[in-house]
Amino acid sequence: MKAASVGALALFLLVAAGPAPSGPAKAPPVTPPAAAGPERPQLTPTREASVLYRIASSPTESYEIRITSLAGNSRRRIDLPDKTYMLINPAAEQLQMVSPFEGTVMNVPWSSGLGLQFTLDPSMKFSRKGTATIAGLRCTTYGVSTAVTSGEACVTDDGVMLRTLAQNNRGQRTAVEAISVSYTPAPDTDYVPPASFERVSPRP
Repeated sequence: MKAASVGALALFLLVAAGPAPSGPAKAPPVTPPAAAGPERPQLTPTREASVLYRIASSPTESYEIRITSLAGNSRRRIDLPDKTYMLINPAAEQLQMVSPFEGTVMNVPWSSGLGLQFTLDPSMKFSRKGTATIAGLRCTTYGVSTAVTSGEACVTDDGVMLRTLAQNNRGQRTAVEAISVSYTPAPDTDYVPPASFERVSPRP
């Protein structure tokens, strides 16, 4: 693959693994929780949503990506800054890197470590903490933990993740926050690689 696609892949995997900013990550304040509420968020969007996120990799650097999610499904499309995109299908443990400029599709080895930054699942432990307003939408903040990651996620009642703050067991941190949210449905073709594209293997 050419340098642009390799750079996008490296960026995505770095973010997913949890880059380490130079200072400690601080969670924005949230309001006290209501007297009663769910202890676990809606894990997948109940309607299709496309979210533009800013990912902080250091106090002075940030990147923007767009994640589009199918309603009632954990499948995701992640559009990266160099116009390449990734298709994620957790149910099939499938991760594909698509390069429109090169006309290629690359299957990337699956990693469950992609969780928390972009997806939630029933194996995670949740604790309700409060509420916040992000990108003009109200969300509930939960403490979240897995075997290798801990942090927070702020999720709308219809299952759209608006912010995550995560730290893995090596002390690496990452922060992801929504800039804007659209509920306009995308065509089904956005979630599958073009059939005419060449299938390539990752370089050793």
